[in-house]
Amino acid sequence: MAFTATMDIDSRNVDKMLCPVHNEGSLIPAFDPTTGALPPGDYRATLAEIAKRFGFTPRRRWLLEGLRAAVEAFWAAGIEEIYVDGSFCSEKPDPGDIDGYWVEPDPGVYDRIDAYWVDFDLILVPHIQKWKWRMWVDHGVEFFIHPVMLATAELAFPQFFRQDRDAQPRGVIRVVKAERA
Repeated sequence: MAFTATMDIDSRNVDKMLCPVHNEGSLIPAFDPTTGALPPGDYRATLAEIAKRFGFTPRRRWLLEGLRAAVEAFWAAGIEEIYVDGSFCSEKPDPGDIDGYWVEPDPGVYDRIDAYWVDFDLILVPHIQKWKWRMWVDHGVEFFIHPVMLATAELAFPQFFRQDRDAQPRGVIRVVKAERA
């Protein structure tokens, strides 16, 4: 189900028991109190750990469904290096989306991945009057591909995602598969 502006998913619905401040024992560190984002570094987490740590509002839980769909499609195509960041990896109660990138494992990946996840044609989203990719419209996620896409003329996505808009360092999360018992 695509997100619509009529859904009741705002910060008034923060689940205090799931809020990161109360979530001790996570491998994902506490937010930096000065920036509200993850401290600089690369952190590894499973989908379950990400959901536990960042699923503290209804909006975030909806975005996590999109993240799961994307990551499972990437894993099915043999993509192992998947990173997420942006406002989703911050204390912001209602981030607009989940930003991330994956690392191209080999040129044959494009034969294995569902074409949906590499469709970068833009479509107009009427309620926000912006052009977005279908994955954003349907799932609230935007995944870029390294090294075939650049964030800017000077920066590749690994460097771009490890800094904020003011070029201050911040952390990212590498999504890893859960260990089987």
